[in-house]
Formats: sequence, C-alpha cells, structure tokens
Amino acid sequence: MNFNLAFPFYAQAQAHPERIALYVDETSYSYAEIAGLTARAASAMGAPRKVAVLATRSLGTYIGVLAASWCGAAYVPLSPKLPVERLLHILTMIEADVLVVDEAGSACLTDELRAAWPSLVLNLSGNLSDLPRNELESPVERRADKLAYILFTSGTTGVPKGVMVSLGNVAQFLAAMHPRFQPVPTDRVSQTSELTFDVSVFEMFIAWNNGASVEVIPANQLMAPARFIVDRQLTVWSSVPSIAAFMKRMHMLKPAVFPSIRYSVFAGEALPYPLAEAWQEAAPSSIVENLYGPTEATVYCIGATVGPDFPPTPSRNTVPSGLPLPGLEAAILDEALELLPAGKEGQLAIAGGQLAQGYFNDPELTRRRFPSINGKTWYLTGDLAREDEHGIIHHLGRIDNQIKVLGQRVELEEIEAHLRAISGSEHVAAVPWPVEEGIVKGIFAFTSGVSKSSDELLEALRRVVPHYMVPRQILQIDALPLNPSGKIDRKALAKRLDDSANAEENH
Repeated sequence: MNFNLAFPFYAQAQAHPERIALYVDETSYSYAEIAGLTARAASAMGAPRKVAVLATRSLGTYIGVLAASWCGAAYVPLSPKLPVERLLHILTMIEADVLVVDEAGSACLTDELRAAWPSLVLNLSGNLSDLPRNELESPVERRADKLAYILFTSGTTGVPKGVMVSLGNVAQFLAAMHPRFQPVPTDRVSQTSELTFDVSVFEMFIAWNNGASVEVIPANQLMAPARFIVDRQLTVWSSVPSIAAFMKRMHMLKPAVFPSIRYSVFAGEALPYPLAEAWQEAAPSSIVENLYGPTEATVYCIGATVGPDFPPTPSRNTVPSGLPLPGLEAAILDEALELLPAGKEGQLAIAGGQLAQGYFNDPELTRRRFPSINGKTWYLTGDLAREDEHGIIHHLGRIDNQIKVLGQRVELEEIEAHLRAISGSEHVAAVPWPVEEGIVKGIFAFTSGVSKSSDELLEALRRVVPHYMVPRQILQIDALPLNPSGKIDRKALAKRLDDSANAEENH
C-alpha cells in the first residue's frame, strides 16, 4: 500500500481534474492545475529526505507541502514570523535537503540565515512559471513507517522540540475522521491554520483525500470571517475557539447566518459551552465538534459532539474532551503512572497507532514522554483530566505550566528561560492573563532585581521567540511571591493583575 500523503490528491486529479482543489488569494485552482504544479516542483526537488517549508498560507505553501510528499520527503513547516535565531536553530538542527519559500519566506532569507540554508532553495512565489517543465509524473511509493512531517513546538528548556509524525500515524487519523465527518467532493473546508499548527493536516487532507476544496481565509479576515463563510458557502468549518469567541463579541453569530455549514470543528483550546451553543445557533444545520489532541498523538485523538450525550464539564462549563477515536485508548494515571478509577483526577495518557515516533534528535525526552507501561507505549500528555462513569474524558487544565494561545502550544518555562538569559536574573515569571471562559487571551511577565527596562527585555524577547509567546507587558516588582513549596506563585501574580484591572475599572 502506498502511504504517500500526495497519492490521494493525485488519484483525485486523475479521476476529476476539473474539480476545485484550492481557493487562495481570491483565486480557484483545479486538481489538475495543482497536480501539474506539484509534479514540476517535486521534480525540481530531486530525492530529498526532509523539505523545510518557510511559507504562510499561499499557493506556494500548498504546492511545497504536496511536492515534498510527492517526491518522498517529510515536510517541516516553519513560520516566516519566527525570530531569526529560532529559524537558524531549527534549520541547523534538521539539516533539510530543500528549503521551500513563498514571498513571505523569501523575505526571511537574510545573511544571518545563509549558513543554515540547504543547497537547494525553491522559491514558490509568484505565478510559478519558472518551475522546470519536466514532471515527476506520480507520487513515489512510501511506507507507513516513513515520516510525514516534523512539527516544532515550544520546549520547557528554551529550545523548541520537533515532533516526528509518521505516514501511518496520519493514515490512521484520517481513517478515523472519514466516518465521523463523511466528507464529499462538494465540501468546502475552511483553512484557518498555519502549517506550523497540525490542525492544518486535518483541514488539507480531509478535503483533498475526498475531492473537496481547501478554502484559505485571507489573513485580514481571519478573526472576522463571517463574510468569507457566506460568500464561499463553506460546508466544513475548522478553527480554534478564540476565532468564534471574537465573532461572538462582534455580534457576528446571528441566528442561521451560516446555513451552508454542516460540520464545525473546534480544537486547540477549551470550548466554552455557551460559545458552542451560540455557534450552533448561527450554523443550525451544523454538527458541532470539540476535538482534542496533542501534536504527539497526530492532530486529534479524543472528540465530543456538542449535545446531550456530552454534558458540560462540571464547574468549568466547557465541552468535554469526549471519547477516544477508533484505534486509540485513553487512561488517567497517577504520579506513579498507575491507572486511576473513574472519577479520580490525574494525568491523561494516550495509546494507539496515532502516537508519533518521538522527538527529533532527543531520545531522552522521547523515553520520558512515551514510556512503556505494562508492555504498551503511552504518551503522557501533561494534561490534568478525569474520566466520568460513561467513559467521557473531561479536561481540567495542565499539571505543568503549558498553555495554549490561539491554539499554539506555549511552555511558560521557555519564556522564563529566555527572560533569565536576557535579564541576567533568576527572578522571572510568566503567567497567562487574562483567561476568559477557559481561553487564554494573553501572557504577562514579571521580573525582580533587573537593571534593563521592560521595553529592552521585550525587544530582546522578540528576537528569540515567536510573536505569540512575547508577553504583552513585563512588570518589574520588588520580589516575586512564593507558594508554600518555595516555588513562584503564579496564582498570586495573576491575582495581582486581576486586582490592578479591577482598580482601574473602579477608578
């Protein structure tokens, strides 16, 4: 069996070349057009092992992903918004054979990055007329155990970690998604996620594997996409809850405003039940899904359909994570990695065929996070959860200091590690604030005994971490509060921010 991610796209292009495969930058492209460009780009790549894709939701982005898969490589998505130091670190680490750039990616290719560039840089911006005319006619055969992609996420030590996901992992995931969503060729699937967020895998391949179109929402409409949804008659919606929450605040979720949507997928953050109900009212023909999944378990591994079968998580009023997808198991473990009974809180662990191959060049972290328990490999998610009497998993937060910002995974310790290095002080802390209905709206940081100004610290942080990890503000205080264990008391710091905000309101 050929597990090449590009093969179903190729098959659709052969059977139905005229169907729309991609709508991006106000232009529609057929399966035949995309397949032709992809085959030419794949031919230009040769026979690489890893292809870095430094691009952002452009035509070249999607050609780059498909072409990497077409010629038998794993793709490694990188954001052009990443600081130069972080890009340099990742490119040096992965030793890619090819670097694909679009217009935004090309602007990143400064002299600072030159030492980390592979020998072949393929510019897929513009009309792509410069691609060679020769084609790699069909996707090469690939086995299930070969890598599909490597996705870098925030790491606690200040160094990003690369999650290695195999083709077999993706194949099992898509097989589980198919009966759940029953995609058809007439579907129009929203594309809100950058490639660096693995929800993009769902958005792209649930469409392309079934002859449907991927509809890329322009960046300037991303937080307010109501007009795009209506104009393009989207049938499958996919986004983080933050986008829906913003639309609700802007009074865009009017009754029956989105009649074309038949499935709505929310993931990456807690989904407040009132928000889910507001979306359901706006899209009355839609089945609303809350899907949970760390990158290490291939996009989604647990799901709940909004409705009476999945009542809100008590005391949080959020949609529960739900039940494991077919072929996966979920367990709640104590600190000794022993199974806890229903009703008890502990760490959520996942087992099954969607578990990634581990972390790139980090066997020790792989061993710790993917332990063998009673002869079976599990992934320790770091999420605090409880299983109820019906087997439904309820997400209760984190057992560590990881948060989600617009669906992106952020380790507060990584921000703090960089702050310590920049400031020369050990007295630093980062906290999520404000948090509304379970959704993190921003990050604030605190320092003590630091000579540099807050503006200087922020400017230095912008050079080493992605924009969504840069605190809104760094507050310098006399001393950081400690909890009874002698650790920094983040709850006390968050309360300080609450009190300050309340004082300003009452002033």
